[in-house]
Amino acid sequence: MFILYFEILAISFLFGAGIGSFINAVAYRVNLKKDYIKSRSACPKCGHILGFWDLIPIFSFLFLRGRCRYCKERISPQYIIIELISAVVFCAYFYFVGISQIFNFSTVNFIHLLYSITFIGIFLYIALYDYLYYEISDKLVIVSSLITLLYFVILLILHVIPFGLILSNLFVGILAFLFFFGVILITRGKGMGGGDMKLAFLIGFIFGYPASIFALFIAFLIGSVVGLLLVSLKIKSMKSMIPFGPFLSCGVVLYIIFYQYLQHLVYTIFFI
Repeated sequence: MFILYFEILAISFLFGAGIGSFINAVAYRVNLKKDYIKSRSACPKCGHILGFWDLIPIFSFLFLRGRCRYCKERISPQYIIIELISAVVFCAYFYFVGISQIFNFSTVNFIHLLYSITFIGIFLYIALYDYLYYEISDKLVIVSSLITLLYFVILLILHVIPFGLILSNLFVGILAFLFFFGVILITRGKGMGGGDMKLAFLIGFIFGYPASIFALFIAFLIGSVVGLLLVSLKIKSMKSMIPFGPFLSCGVVLYIIFYQYLQHLVYTIFFI
C-alpha cells in the first residue's frame, strides 16, 4: 500500500510539473498573441525551436544549468520556479484529497477530482499571468464560470446538490463582485482592478457561503503580509502596484487542498 501511495504522489508531482511547464508556455504565447496550441516552443532569446530534451519540466532546466542549449543565454528562473510550485501544489492536492478520492472511487468523486485539478491549473495560470502582466483574462473567467455551472448541473442531475445551492452560490458571487466593485470605487482603482472584481465573482460562485469568504480572507491576509514585507524590504513602495490576482488564486488553491481541514473551522466561525 505504501508503494502505491508513493507512486501516486510521484505521478502527481510529475503531472504538476508538466502543468507548470504548460502554464509557462501559454502565458508567454498569450502575451505575444501567438497560438498557444499549435505554436512550437522556442528560445525567447535566439528563437531556436526547442527539442524534446529541452522541454522536460524541471530536469531540462537543471541539466542545461539554466541556459539555452543553442545560444547559451540564460533562461529565466521563472520557468523552473513555476514548474516546481505547480508540482508541489498538485502533489499536495493528491496527498490531502486526491488519494482518498481514488481509493473511494465513485462517479461523483471522479467528477470532483477532474473539476478540482482543472481549477487548480486555471488559478495557477491566473496567478502567473496577473503577476507578469497585471491582467486577468475576462474570457478565462467566463469560461471558468461556465465550467462551474456545468459541474453544478451534473451534480444536480446526480442528486448530489439541490437547485437552491446553485442560486445561492450565484448570489454569493454577485455579492463578492459588488464588494470588490466598492473597493475599486473607494480606492479609485488603486487597491483593486476590474479583473480582480470578476475573479471575486468566480470565487464566490465556486465556493458559495461561507467558504468563499474564508478563501477571500486567506487572499487578503497573504496579500497584506507579502505587501508589508515588500515595502519593509524596500522592494516596493506604498504607491507601487502589486497584482492581487496571485493572492486570490493562492486563497482558492489553499482552500481546495485543505478544505477538509478548514471546513470545520469555517462552519464553527460562521454558524456558531
